[in-house]
Amino acid sequence: MRRTKDGVIQAITSGILWASYSITLFSVLSPFNGDTGTLDSAKGIMFIILSAIGIAWIDALITGVFEIGYCYQQGKFKTFLKELKSPSLFKIMPAALFAGPLGLVPFAIASRYSVSVAMSITAFYPVLGSIIALFWFKDRLSPVKFLGILFAVSGIVVISGFSGLHIIGIVLAIVASVGYSLELVFGYRLMAEDVDPVVSLALKQVSAIIIYTIMMIILLVIPGNFEFFTNLVSMIDFNTEFDFTHGVLGNTTFIILVFILASFFNAAAYVFYFRGMNNAGVSTASSLNIAYGIWTIIILALPPFFMTPAISSVIGAVLTFTGSVIVIIESNRLEKKYKS
Repeated sequence: MRRTKDGVIQAITSGILWASYSITLFSVLSPFNGDTGTLDSAKGIMFIILSAIGIAWIDALITGVFEIGYCYQQGKFKTFLKELKSPSLFKIMPAALFAGPLGLVPFAIASRYSVSVAMSITAFYPVLGSIIALFWFKDRLSPVKFLGILFAVSGIVVISGFSGLHIIGIVLAIVASVGYSLELVFGYRLMAEDVDPVVSLALKQVSAIIIYTIMMIILLVIPGNFEFFTNLVSMIDFNTEFDFTHGVLGNTTFIILVFILASFFNAAAYVFYFRGMNNAGVSTASSLNIAYGIWTIIILALPPFFMTPAISSVIGAVLTFTGSVIVIIESNRLEKKYKS
């Protein structure tokens, strides 16, 4: 039974938590100090990708502990184990693939250059979902939905054109949007088959860990790049851009605790998002969740960060958010119309 009011609150909370996760992992911490990659060569880009996968793998492991632990706390661990041995694991695996290697990894690389810009661009994912559906599933494009797409695209143009972010960073943020839009389709499809959202989420995280582990084996074991990975992990530190981090630079205990906190935010965000979709529906949950780009700008402007946002970032984030909401609401209206 759906509880729309609960779903609305859960979806809003998921957006705040995702903003908190990205800020904690990619702004408070500086996870790529050991990355020797550059955007000037194919080899340099490969090192950047390897770094992003390594950080995402560690994050996935910690997030998985929280999500499976939550599954146990909710009394659904036996159901999780049962579904783990069923075809459900393979049904949710595409969602993990799109959310991880095609979502989080390119997003992590883009966040190296600007967290707020990367977050604002990835909020484009519901619109991309509509565009994909237009060509893939032959969905109809109404004038209202087209207007929403124009708003969202305008927002991306404003953010990209005035952000100063490297073009590769912008492209990767858009790639992440594609990944997140496809994750939404496959993740919700499993819940539509009456698999509990908490169990679905734990299954998705296990799938993500499996995928990341395979990628790590290929990229580290076969070429023998163990030293690269150990250097990458050992050099994770706090961001020197903020005054409040200067007293804990190089403090391994604090670094580990903050990394765990970031992974907790990530796990909690997904729990609230999946519950929000289950209670309020995909359209409502998505339209509220994508405010994470705006939440990121707001949080970074507050103490202890005090980062003044660029006018272009604010305008672009609002345009993207507005366009995405229009697309989501119109998609929901058309779906109800065709069903009736």
